[in-house]
Amino acid sequence: MRAVIISDFGSVNGGAAKVAIESARGLAGAGVEIVFACAIGPVSERLLHPLIRVEQFAGEEIWQVGSKIAAARQGIWNARAYRFLSELLARQPRHDTLVHLHQWTKAFSPAAIAAAGESGLPVAITMHDYFSFCPVGGYFDFKANAPCRRKPMSAGCISSHCDRASYLHKLVRVARQWRFDEAMGKLKAPLFIHVSDFAGRFAEPFLPKRAHHVVVENMMEAPRRQPADVAANRHALFLGRFTQEKAGDVLAQAAADAGMPVRFVGEGPLAGDIARINPQAEIRGWVPAERVFDEIAQARCLVLPSLWYEPGPLVIAEARSLGVPVVLARTTGPASWIVDGEDGILVDGGDVAGLSAALARLKDDACANEMGTAAYRRYWADPLTTVRHVERTLESYRHLLG
Repeated sequence: MRAVIISDFGSVNGGAAKVAIESARGLAGAGVEIVFACAIGPVSERLLHPLIRVEQFAGEEIWQVGSKIAAARQGIWNARAYRFLSELLARQPRHDTLVHLHQWTKAFSPAAIAAAGESGLPVAITMHDYFSFCPVGGYFDFKANAPCRRKPMSAGCISSHCDRASYLHKLVRVARQWRFDEAMGKLKAPLFIHVSDFAGRFAEPFLPKRAHHVVVENMMEAPRRQPADVAANRHALFLGRFTQEKAGDVLAQAAADAGMPVRFVGEGPLAGDIARINPQAEIRGWVPAERVFDEIAQARCLVLPSLWYEPGPLVIAEARSLGVPVVLARTTGPASWIVDGEDGILVDGGDVAGLSAALARLKDDACANEMGTAAYRRYWADPLTTVRHVERTLESYRHLLG
C-alpha cells in the first residue's frame, strides 16, 4: 500500500501538521509506503524513515508571497502547486495507492484538491477544520460572535461580513471556496476522516452526498502518570489562544461569579478583556510543550468554553489522561467523549451562568475527585495512542481502496 500525504508544512507548526507527520511516521512503521508532499520547510526529522520519501514543493506561506494581490491570487489558485502535485501523482502506481490531504489552505490552495481528483486515485481528506465547506474555516460569525447559521456559499453567506478580518478578505476566501467546490466535483467518492464523532455529525450534511465518512481521532502520546490530586488544587485552567471564538472572557466572568480561582495559559487579543473582567485571574504566556502536562496536573479542572464547533482539541484528552475533570461546551468535538456529570460537565457555549454553576459544583472536593477518577479510568481504557490512530487509519485506507 502507498499513501501520498499532502500537508502544507513539512514540520510541526500546529495540530494539523503534527498529525500529518506523526501519522506518516506511524503508517511507515506499519509497512505503508509514504510519499510526503509538503510546501513549507524545514522538513521534520520525524520524516526520516526508509519507507518515507519527502517531495517538497518550492513554495511559501500564501500571505508571505509579496503583495496582497499576489497573495490573494495564489491563495485562490496556486498554479505552480497544481503542476507539482499533478506531475507527482501521475508518477504513482495506479494499484493500491491513495491520496490523503491534511492541509492545503496555507500554501497548496484548492489546486491540491483538483490535482488529487484528476489523478484518478482514491482520495481521503482529514477534517482538521471546516474549510472543506466554509469560506472562513470555522463556521463562526466573528462579527456576531456566534456560530454561523447560514448555508455555506449561499447569497446570505457571501454577503455576510463574518470574517475575523475585512470583508474584502472574506471575498478572497469566497473565491477560494468556489475553486475548492469546483475541484471537489472532480472527486468520485472521497473519504472524509473526522477527528471526533461530533465533528463528523456536524460536517456531514455540508459535504458531498457521494462521500464516505469515518472517525479517526488524532493521536495524543502521553506516559501514564499517577492521577493528579485535584482535591488539593484550587484553580480552573484555560489553555489556548485568547480569541473570541474560544471564549476566555466567558470563563473569566463565570469563575469570578463562582468564586473559583482561574489561570489562563496562552496569548491572544482578549488578554486585556480577561484581566478587566476578572482582576483576580492569573494570566500567563505559553508554556513549553514539555511542561503542558505539569501545568494541567496543577488544576482543579480544565475548561474549554468554546463558542465555535471546535472539531477535536487534544487538550481535553491530555487532562483526562491525568485525571483532571473537564468542563466544556457541548458543541465541541471532545464532548462526545464525556459522560455528563460523571467524568466531566457539559455546558452551553456562551452560557456564563451555566459555566459558573459547573465551576461551583467542582469546588466540592468529593465531586472533583470522583469526576477526575472516572476521567482517568475511562481515558486509559482506550487511550489515543499512535498505534490506535494508525490502526484506524489503515482500516479507513482499506475501505477506500476497496
